[in-house]
Amino acid sequence: MTHDELVAAAERLAPVFEKTAREAEIARRPLDQVIDAVRDSGLFSLMVPRRYGGHEADLDTFFEVVLTLSQADTAMGWLTGFYIEHCFWFCGFPESFQTELFADRDHVLAPGAINVGAGQAVEVDGGYRVDGRWQWGTGIVHADWVLAGAMVRTGGGGIDPRFFALPREQVETVDTWHVAGMCATGSLDMVIDDVFVPSERAASMIDLVNGTGEGPRLHDGDLYRTPLMPILAFAAGTPILGAAKLVVEQYRRQTMAKLAAGAPSIGGKDRDATKPAVAAEAALHVDAAELVFRSVLAEVLEQRDEASTTTRSAWLARITHAVLMCRDAVQSISSVTGASGAFLDNPIQRALRDVTTASNHVVFDRESRYADHGRLLLDQPLQNLMV
Repeated sequence: MTHDELVAAAERLAPVFEKTAREAEIARRPLDQVIDAVRDSGLFSLMVPRRYGGHEADLDTFFEVVLTLSQADTAMGWLTGFYIEHCFWFCGFPESFQTELFADRDHVLAPGAINVGAGQAVEVDGGYRVDGRWQWGTGIVHADWVLAGAMVRTGGGGIDPRFFALPREQVETVDTWHVAGMCATGSLDMVIDDVFVPSERAASMIDLVNGTGEGPRLHDGDLYRTPLMPILAFAAGTPILGAAKLVVEQYRRQTMAKLAAGAPSIGGKDRDATKPAVAAEAALHVDAAELVFRSVLAEVLEQRDEASTTTRSAWLARITHAVLMCRDAVQSISSVTGASGAFLDNPIQRALRDVTTASNHVVFDRESRYADHGRLLLDQPLQNLMV
């Protein structure tokens, strides 16, 4: 499928996401029929190499697809984007495992836990024994496989962060998913209890982070030499931009409906004249945030693995800033929706809950990202290694 065909598929899915958003939120998990609809659309194989039957689409297509879906339902846009992006992770594993994984399918549904501190791995004959418990298992409900990051202790006393791939049946879950927002993702805790993982199902986290290793060696597409963290930032950040655009549009629709029903003129003497100004300022912040996203996207597509560590840090700081702009804009518009904005089935209220939760993703740690950006301005060394 081409770029335009994939975006069109997302546009066809968006009404399904919008219609089922509240039901999935109440269920605290993705709905089976919605996952089936995404599977039928072909979007799950967006980042899978052509040699395995995928579309081998690039990050710009991913951005447009996830943005389209997230304007209908932030949680399902987030989940779909992460399912797509985690297929990119698999492209950094040894060729023998990739061949096995995609032998009879053009995509894999897998959660990915990047917190290597939550797990430990011990090297043994033929592989590793992996043990740990990871939060935020987005995608575990419908997973085929699981990707878990863990620290491997090396002989010299050092550590080697690696990703491990395990069949879903080897991973236990704990239902801790009682949260204020992003409820529909069903992101349960994942537990791996001293499981043997063959060596071909392990990949260097450092290679993935730097856009080196097996991916660019095996696959010709420029996508596979792109550093992981900017891709992760787009996977987590684009749904938040989508939510903010959703809120702007919903505010317009809901306010116009009130006017059509005979409500006093918005901004007139019978209403608080500041409300449209608050909403307008928030909408302009969302426009500015989208420009930041698109500017960083263009730079990532141009530089890929040639970008320096400082450049990658700047990318992440700018995306973090754009995410926080979106969060603040959603909060501002929510403050002028009136009493109807308190109902749980109001899309603006749901987006507020989702954005407040999603913007806390570790990749958008405000203090760390801003502090490092300040260090860049002063030619000081970076401290956040997640770049």
